[in-house]
Amino acid sequence: MIWRAFIVLALVLVAGVSILAGRRGTGEAPDEGRREPPQPGYYMVDAVITEMSPEGAPRYRVAAERIAQDPASQAIQLENMKLVYRVDPDREWTLTARNGHVPPASRVLDLSGDVQIQGLPGIGAVPAQVRTERLHLDTVNNIATTKSRVDIVWGKRRISTMGLKADLKAEKLQLESSVHGRFVQ
Repeated sequence: MIWRAFIVLALVLVAGVSILAGRRGTGEAPDEGRREPPQPGYYMVDAVITEMSPEGAPRYRVAAERIAQDPASQAIQLENMKLVYRVDPDREWTLTARNGHVPPASRVLDLSGDVQIQGLPGIGAVPAQVRTERLHLDTVNNIATTKSRVDIVWGKRRISTMGLKADLKAEKLQLESSVHGRFVQ
């Protein structure tokens, strides 16, 4: 009878050690195999960001369906965005694009996908519209540039070119190459 009790006790002890060893081995494997996807540094939906001038008036207003920061690179992605740049109380330019990208610690905005610039250059002027697929916007110097095809419509005037440099503050437009236009009076 003592042998039976000893055998049962030995079996219970072996079973207990096996269960403990099994829990330790399986406890680490799921944590190693399961990883969370990278999370954005920040994430905003239907966001509006306003930058003020030194005088306290709105200078830029950016609205986007989605804004997200990549925590690894600190770059910022914008989707379906609209940027309103106010030259002065009577003049403003509106830039729209499907996508925007801001490199880390930068004041430069790279726009892509049906990029449009619309505005009223000068008081009482005819509205101007610029269309391209890619645009680089330096928000410090207020300079927009592209090497892509550009179509400009200004009243009855139409011009197409490859490449553009636009000073939004000074309202100067420089066409780069392959300029084709039609001016109707």
